[in-house]
Amino acid sequence: MNHIADILQGLVFSLMTSYENVVLDFFITIFKVLVIFFIGFYLARFSHRKLNLIIGKKDEILGHFIAQVAYIAIFIITFITILTNLGVHVGSILTVLGAAGVAIALALRDSLSSIAGGIVLIILRPFKKDDTIEVGSISGVVESINLFNTMIRMSDDKLAILPNRNIVSANIVNCTDSDKRRIEWSFGVEYGSDIEKVREILKDVIAKMDKLDSHAPVFVGVTDFGQNCLKFTLRVWARLEDNVFALKSELIENTKNALEQAGIQIPSQKFNLNILSESTKTQHIENTALKE
Repeated sequence: MNHIADILQGLVFSLMTSYENVVLDFFITIFKVLVIFFIGFYLARFSHRKLNLIIGKKDEILGHFIAQVAYIAIFIITFITILTNLGVHVGSILTVLGAAGVAIALALRDSLSSIAGGIVLIILRPFKKDDTIEVGSISGVVESINLFNTMIRMSDDKLAILPNRNIVSANIVNCTDSDKRRIEWSFGVEYGSDIEKVREILKDVIAKMDKLDSHAPVFVGVTDFGQNCLKFTLRVWARLEDNVFALKSELIENTKNALEQAGIQIPSQKFNLNILSESTKTQHIENTALKE
C-alpha cells in the first residue's frame, strides 16, 4: 500500500509541476505579447510624430505621407512578431496569403490603385499643401494627401475627399502656381458710342485702381458685335493676395459709374415678343407648312 501511495503521490506531484509549467509558460507568453504590442504601438506613434515633424518642416504633405506608411509598416511587423511568439507558423500564413493574393488584389484593386496614385502624386508633385487646384468640377485648397485619398477644402468650406486614383487620371489645374491672375470681363455699349472715348474711360478706371498690376500688359478693346451693343473686353492682371474676386467686382462697379458719368449707356437685354391672334396664328401655321 505504501508503494502504491508513493506512486500516486509522485504522479500528482508530476501533474502539478507540469500544470505549473504550462500556466507559467502561458503567462510568460501573454506578457511577451503585451510587451511587444505596446512597444510596437509606441514605436508606430513615435515614428509617425517624428517623421511628420522632421520631414514636414520641408514638405508637410511628403512628411504626412511617409509618416502614414511607416505607421502601417510598424504595425504589420508588430502583428507578425506577436503571431510568431504565440507559436503560429507565419510561413504557412504567408503561403496562404500568397495563394489568395490574386483574389485579394482583385477585391482591393480600387484601394491599391489609390495607394499607387498617392505615390505618383508624391513623386510628381503637381500640387502641394495650401495650393488651390481644380480637378474636374471640384475646386478648392489642398489640405492633405493621404494613402488612399486627397482632401480639398472647397470655397464654401465643404470638404471634398477624392480617391487618389481619380486625381491621377484627371486633368489638374493648379491655380496658385503663379502669384498673379488675369481678370477678364466683357460688356456692351451702344453702337453710337465713341470707341476711343470709351477706351480712354476704361484705361483711366484701370489706372486709378492701385491693386491692379501696372507692370503687366493691359488689353482694352472691341471684341465683338452684339445683337444690340458693341462689346468691349477688359483684360488686366492682379496679385492673388489682393483678392482677385473682390477686385473684379470693384472694376465692374467703377466701370459702370465712369460710363454713366460720361453719358455712355450700357444697353439692357431686349426680347421681341409677338402676340398672334387666332386667324394670324392659323395663317402663320399654313405658311410654314407650305414652305416645308
